[in-house]
Amino acid sequence: MLVTSQHALSSLEGEIVLARNTLVASILASAAVGVGSAAAQDAPSQATVPQLVATYAAAWSSRDPDRIAALHTTDTVFDLRIATEAPSVGRKAVRERFSRILRDNPGYSSTVNKVDFGSDFVVIEYQISMDPPTPFLLGQFRYTPKGQPYAVPAIDIIRFRDGLVSEKVTFLDTDAVRANSQNAEALQVAK
Repeated sequence: MLVTSQHALSSLEGEIVLARNTLVASILASAAVGVGSAAAQDAPSQATVPQLVATYAAAWSSRDPDRIAALHTTDTVFDLRIATEAPSVGRKAVRERFSRILRDNPGYSSTVNKVDFGSDFVVIEYQISMDPPTPFLLGQFRYTPKGQPYAVPAIDIIRFRDGLVSEKVTFLDTDAVRANSQNAEALQVAK
């Protein structure tokens, strides 16, 4: 069951850019003030889910894979829901995956559209700003960028345990990536 705070949603409506500073962290932390529901009070640590999300957003804004990975459990799972992409399991594997994402898209930022808080999870709908300078791998394709910035719709489901991210599932619109690429070269998948 999702617990949605009107205060949190209204303060997060519109475009909130995850820049290289802690602007989003501040906004999400201020949204926590209006989330006084019993479900939010039952979060798996002393911090509320909105506070955990604010800390996590600040880590992503820092673009530091070590800082991001440090907020994950040792047995964490990052599941990028794209054909042939296997989930990354464990803090080290997740750190490597996030490092690759940030390397392939050095101008990475995102705009939050909607946030729904649960008792131990958050669902975030957002747009990823893409402007990769060189070809990059995503699933079973190597995408060659056109050299123009574009946006990719995405949804994250992030689960928390003991104040850390235990699972992050990301859905993104690969059709938007394909439409904004010069070509998408299919790679041979080992069987």
